[in-house]
Amino acid sequence: MLFAADFGGTTVKLGLVDGGAVRAKRTIDSPAAAAAADWLPTLRDEAEALSSSAGVELPSLEGMVWALPLIIDPGLGHATWSFGKFEDTARPEFRARAEEVFGLPLRLDNDARAAAIGEWQAGAGRGRNNLVMVTLGTGIGTGVILDGAPLRGRSGMAGNLGGLSLTHLGSRTAGPLAPGCMEGRVGTRAMEQRLAGTAELKDSTLGSESQPDYRAVFSHAARGDELAIRLRDEALEAWGALALNLIQAYDPECVVFGGGIMESADAILPAIRQFVTRHAVQAGGPIDILPAQLADQAALVGCEWIWNAHPRP
Repeated sequence: MLFAADFGGTTVKLGLVDGGAVRAKRTIDSPAAAAAADWLPTLRDEAEALSSSAGVELPSLEGMVWALPLIIDPGLGHATWSFGKFEDTARPEFRARAEEVFGLPLRLDNDARAAAIGEWQAGAGRGRNNLVMVTLGTGIGTGVILDGAPLRGRSGMAGNLGGLSLTHLGSRTAGPLAPGCMEGRVGTRAMEQRLAGTAELKDSTLGSESQPDYRAVFSHAARGDELAIRLRDEALEAWGALALNLIQAYDPECVVFGGGIMESADAILPAIRQFVTRHAVQAGGPIDILPAQLADQAALVGCEWIWNAHPRP
């Protein structure tokens, strides 16, 4: 049995995974801005509580895999690039310190890649050797399975296209993101900034939202709010363009969409399918555009495959 953790900017999902299934799970607040020295002991306490609830002792587990919103080196030992969260994980000594605190060996991987692996192994992409996954959360994450293996590249960055620049969609930026960046244009993390510069907000029902996100956008759009409809349609076009770029780059059998916003899958997926049908080269036949099946457990399930493929000695 494996201890898996899926780190996000808002929450961290913890799980005990065995045989491709999450046997026990809990969710805690994310320590994204805290120093590792502060959150490692707290995370161990949570891991012990989770293990106890499942009737096992933490030291008896085989190991740990943590999925993080960072670029992780192909050796799965430390981050090669951070985006203002969990920055301590980029230090070469981080893994040794975490292993000391937990008493278990540790592997790290990118969270979107781990989710893609989970859907490939046990979800919407099961039985396929070529797929890409898009996770629409606080940011936009992507992962690629190419010829039956996760794509990582020389630094661990390959397949991470949430920062892909789509200059025809504009040059909006959010913090350090590149001009035309997908996340800066239609990521939830950029929503507050986008609305702050929108004159129509004063006449929009979106103005009543204290923390607007795409769930709110789709909800208000369904009720006819003009600003919400515009934001919804811009996002659908951009997500369709992202799917198109992934298809043209990696020639997959399917594109899997996941993340909390997929509560609106009935509005999102048909629009993306239409965009892909109009614009994609589909030389190998139609490409399936699918909703994720494992919901918020995809990365946890993917962590087990990562461990089995890269066990520590």
